Amino acid sequence: MNPTDVIDVLQRLLRILSRSLPMYLDEAKPWVHADDQPAAAALQRLVTDRKLYRDRVCGAIVELGDRPDPGRFSGTFIGLADLDLAYLSDQLMQSQRADVTAIKACVADLAEAPTWRELAEEVLGNMQGHLTEMPKHE
Repeated sequence: MNPTDVIDVLQRLLRILSRSLPMYLDEAKPWVHADDQPAAAALQRLVTDRKLYRDRVCGAIVELGDRPDPGRFSGTFIGLADLDLAYLSDQLMQSQRADVTAIKACVADLAEAPTWRELAEEVLGNMQGHLTEMPKHE
């Protein structure tokens, strides 16, 4: 696999980690009811892990000789910060599932680049783990 292709996949992984709904909500700070603290804590753990992996992917891109480009947040996120976290819980789960699917594609695309595939697999395992810890709102 040539370095340009590896960089393209890592840039895609960076965008998934950096410009997701959880990362948007981390910056926008939605309203949280007192009884939604478990969901807020789960979201914070997810954001913390995304930032950790974002930084590692950035380092990989720099190591390969390129400049990280996380892109921009989706315009569909505008206005979501006005909603409370309980209302957003289903959207967060859908977003996380979509991100896991997209990360699986990155892992597959890095099949011929074992060092970077291992990083993507680690990201995938972590993001899948967060699916099981995100509380569902009733």
